[in-house]
Amino acid sequence: MAPEFVLGFATGQKVEANRSVDDFKDLPLPPGCKRWTVRHGFYANMGGFVLKPCDWVAFPINSKQLHWLIKRGYVDYPTMSAKEVWDKSKADGFQKSLTCLQTGWFIVQIVGRAIQHLPITTLEITTLSFVLCTLVMFTQWANKPLDVESPTVLTPKKSIAQILLEAGVAANKPYEQTPLDFIDDQSPSWLTEVQPHLRFQTGPRLRPLPRLTNDRFPVIGAGPDAVFLFLFTMAYCGLHFVAWDFSFPTTLERDLWRAASIAIGASAFIFWVCETYQDGHRLGRWERWYAKIVYGNRDGRINTMEKARRNRRFIPVWEVIVMTPVTVIYTIARTYIVIEVFLSQRSLPVGAFDTVQWSEFVPHF
Repeated sequence: MAPEFVLGFATGQKVEANRSVDDFKDLPLPPGCKRWTVRHGFYANMGGFVLKPCDWVAFPINSKQLHWLIKRGYVDYPTMSAKEVWDKSKADGFQKSLTCLQTGWFIVQIVGRAIQHLPITTLEITTLSFVLCTLVMFTQWANKPLDVESPTVLTPKKSIAQILLEAGVAANKPYEQTPLDFIDDQSPSWLTEVQPHLRFQTGPRLRPLPRLTNDRFPVIGAGPDAVFLFLFTMAYCGLHFVAWDFSFPTTLERDLWRAASIAIGASAFIFWVCETYQDGHRLGRWERWYAKIVYGNRDGRINTMEKARRNRRFIPVWEVIVMTPVTVIYTIARTYIVIEVFLSQRSLPVGAFDTVQWSEFVPHF
């Protein structure tokens, strides 16, 4: 239904993996250990490392928590290389190559039909948009291990009680996910923020979590990845405008397609504006920029702002008021697009059944 959201999660996971690489650069590399890579970051953030203390049940840790433990000497630097991480993956390179070959051939066919002025159906346009999202997701997840079943177990040199005691005031708050929530609490996510905010009834959960959830919302920031994701999302929504003057069974269906295309594009743009603004507050970005411009030397002020940031509401009232109707409109428009793709197959132009004449692309002497 909405592959652009899956692409957003994939991009966010890649950004977090890259951030872990930057974080681990400040750690000394012990003899015999390999430098931390993006594959290590993906592996850690998907729950590949499990901490097994002597006084507590085993629980998964992510890259930020692992970095904190290594920096303070509680666990040793992992010795596994990027190749060993990838060896745990169940990804099939041949299958991926075959998929890319098939999707690439489909794109070539669409381009060929456009060059020869053959009719292109709404089904082909919609499939093309999904194909493009799939190819980009493949690139974003290129270094992510697939379906890892056996995690890497790490044994800390001290008990969890000692670690929490030495962490000081920061670790006094009761944990929600794992005892290391004071380092990183897996937020923002559907499980930790959205469900409690919307007062959804959920069943009892194990504490600490036996595995890391995969519903963490991407915090991409304001870098090149965010710009790329924004441009690609708008391009994905814009593909539906290609069918603006296509042949539809009825005039009403054509007008509804146009309205749905506008609604999808506008909803995506409004979402990006609202989320970028609110994300800046969650991360203290606007305060940092303000302090940098106004105060110059901003280190002390930023630390205070970053501490206050964690006490702010993840979803403010204004965002709920704005995004609720936008989400409803987007859902209705997206649903109509999917339904119309199949309804329009009942009445296709004659040229839709013609195939591309590839011989026309071969020079004749």
